Amino acid sequence: MRAANRAVLAGFYPPPFAGEPVHVKQLAQLLRERGLVVEILNLNRHARPSPEYHSSTGRWALLWKLFTLADRNSLLHLHTNGHNRKSWLLILVVSLAARLRGISAIVTLHSGLLPGYLAGFGKARRAVAGCILRAFVRVVCVNDEIRRAVAHLAGEDVVVIPAFLGVVPPTELAPSDRALIRDFHPILIAIAGGDYDPEWGVAVLLQAVKQLDAPFPNLGVVLMGWQVGLKTRPLIAELGLARRAVCPGEVSHDRCLAFLRSADVFVRSTFVDGDAISVREALAFGVPVVASDTAFRPEGVTLFRKGDASDLAAKLTQVLNTPGGVSRPPRTPAVPPAMDLWQLYSDLSISGVGATHPLQPPRRPATSRWGR
Repeated sequence: MRAANRAVLAGFYPPPFAGEPVHVKQLAQLLRERGLVVEILNLNRHARPSPEYHSSTGRWALLWKLFTLADRNSLLHLHTNGHNRKSWLLILVVSLAARLRGISAIVTLHSGLLPGYLAGFGKARRAVAGCILRAFVRVVCVNDEIRRAVAHLAGEDVVVIPAFLGVVPPTELAPSDRALIRDFHPILIAIAGGDYDPEWGVAVLLQAVKQLDAPFPNLGVVLMGWQVGLKTRPLIAELGLARRAVCPGEVSHDRCLAFLRSADVFVRSTFVDGDAISVREALAFGVPVVASDTAFRPEGVTLFRKGDASDLAAKLTQVLNTPGGVSRPPRTPAVPPAMDLWQLYSDLSISGVGATHPLQPPRRPATSRWGR
């Protein structure tokens, strides 16, 4: 394979803020710190023009850029969910670029909904999907369930690498944010997201908070996420939780990490997830995590039955009543997924990648949509 010193990352890029955009931005930073030239194609057609990335408001113009931006001396790395037709159109275009233009291409599949989507494929669609995926030099899946769903289609070039690339110590909470949570003892932090309506999970959490009124009269929850709002605020009022729930909505990654580090418990109540970066960030800070029992959660998470507010309330009570469970000292985060990605680029003969560049976590986290 040709050596190259240029990578083209194609995917959603902040804003709006989500796990995939955060991953793309942090990966770009990591590669640049190792001496690669990195260009980004923002696949969000509603993105504002920015010197940080290429973009287009027209669908066909964007697809043409996806097909032509990389060349034979660069690596094209597509990031997408894989759980709908639009995503597979992007995968098809990159597959054609690989076959027709001789470009080396990788695809990272991020969505926990992908296995269910592929399960609906008939024999013909599976054959076409396999042909498309086999044009990629690597297919990267963020968890094992996604890998199992695509392995029989894509052949041997399938690897599992979580999207989490590490964290650095966050900034301190601003005075206004400290004031928001001043009366909360203990503090729950929740970031809405996932591949279903993110406010489904938020509703479950708010119902659980309502049940915790007696044992934890001063408990409060901070709800963040780019889609939190129209349904959430009326539900907060309906449940009588105006004193116990605040909803800043979409916030920067630095601000969200500051909230996260202040938490007594981080809650992830989504119905479906791929590999939630926010869960791994909380674990890296030593913050206890209570999360729904979707198909994948990393080690160290306390699980509750998804959609079951009473079980969530019980698990929160258990964690909050565990000595040392409410507040744990932060630990130095490891970055094996970043090392795995770096090794992947090295294996694909990207010039400048190698042992002479010791891997460190990104110096500053990227801004995130937190639908992670």
